[in-house]
Amino acid sequence: MSTNKIHSLEVLDIRYPTVKLGMAGSDPRHLAPNYSCAVAILRTDTGLEGRSLVFTCGDGTQVQKAAIEALSRLVVGHTLEEFIEEPGLFAQSLAEHHQLRWLALGAYRMAVGSVVNALWDLWAKRDGVPMWKLLTSLPPQTIVKAIDFHHLRDALTEDELLAMLEERVAGKARNLARLEAQGVRVYSTAGWSGRPLDEVRDLCSGLYREGTRAFKAKVGRGQQYDRARALDEDRRMLNTIREATGPDALLLTDANQNLGDWKNAASYMLELADYHPLFIEEAIAYNDVTGYIRLREALAPAGIGVAGGEQAPDAVTFKQMLAGGGLTHCQIDGARVGGVNELFAIIAIAAKYNVPVCPHSGGIGLGQLVGPMSVFDQAWFGSDGRWLEYLEFLQKGVFLHPLEVRNGHYIPSSAPGWGLEMHPDFVARYQFPDGADTANSEEADRLAAIQPGAPPYARFWK
Repeated sequence: MSTNKIHSLEVLDIRYPTVKLGMAGSDPRHLAPNYSCAVAILRTDTGLEGRSLVFTCGDGTQVQKAAIEALSRLVVGHTLEEFIEEPGLFAQSLAEHHQLRWLALGAYRMAVGSVVNALWDLWAKRDGVPMWKLLTSLPPQTIVKAIDFHHLRDALTEDELLAMLEERVAGKARNLARLEAQGVRVYSTAGWSGRPLDEVRDLCSGLYREGTRAFKAKVGRGQQYDRARALDEDRRMLNTIREATGPDALLLTDANQNLGDWKNAASYMLELADYHPLFIEEAIAYNDVTGYIRLREALAPAGIGVAGGEQAPDAVTFKQMLAGGGLTHCQIDGARVGGVNELFAIIAIAAKYNVPVCPHSGGIGLGQLVGPMSVFDQAWFGSDGRWLEYLEFLQKGVFLHPLEVRNGHYIPSSAPGWGLEMHPDFVARYQFPDGADTANSEEADRLAAIQPGAPPYARFWK
């Protein structure tokens, strides 16, 4: 077989003016975000093109783009086959590079994940298969070999994971057949902060008629300044969703880390207990491990679960959350950690502690990344308690292979790789800084500063 030598790494800066969509995408902490992404493209001398992306908001994209570009010399000149032969060691050569690892997590870790995910995209395209099919075809030994267990063995060892997978091989085939036929059930994030209630009502009622049975609302906007106003806003949003759907529809909530410490978060959510939310997502700081554990204990009598992970930066953070009992729902993000390899580890740890994986995909392109990871997880570990987040916007007209949802279920794609190829017209229109309609950060800052619940420091945003 001929080799595929990587000869270039290009990074696109795409910034879409989400604030012009009637507050779609806004939440308690990101009051007027412009959904953006840094798109990494690896090209080989055989014509293959591997893509990935990191979701960002406006100006954050320039930082992420630079971080990805800094890894160019560590991947250009290598072959795809080197990665396929040693996916774990190749990923570690990026994540643990002696001159770069001092940067630790955040933008650096996401840059590593972007390059790793682009390599997986190359692999799938070389084989001519969609990503979910490549991932679910891997033998247990390959999955184990892809993971860096260095800081994880107190929670999960190589031998333990290998045994977990080998005992599930027969069940995996049955699960996969069902997933191919029915898909992965989804929930809709419809209740964005400040979104007009008529718009929420119309969206939810339409999705409900089409089969969606779970809906999420943002809660707690400005609660630290005016608790009564925030609770009133949340109740009106939750009432609107309930009235637009039906008694069999689940309600989910998300605070984007805006409820302070666990004590305040618990008392705030107990005010909303009558709505019986399945969980509160990111109530407190993403890395407040002890806080998550206390919050779960406090909300358990009310039947409210605790979800987190969309900003958890690595498998070690997830390990602490899961082993300590801080999560009832594990929210992986396809672009937050070190790529597929690290996602394998997080999914496996969650399975060991019987915590369902409910991926975060509230951003441009994230559904394309976590959809295949959901299929992988549910093929090996079943579908009990699992939901996949779905956004209805920034799909058609953006991606050549948009997500397909049918009867409330994500349908696994037939496109090779992740399916992240974008329409050229969309790229030309929104690529920063020359695109004709690329997002304006100053405009977004001004809009954020006047939103209800805007923090006092927002007055410094000109």
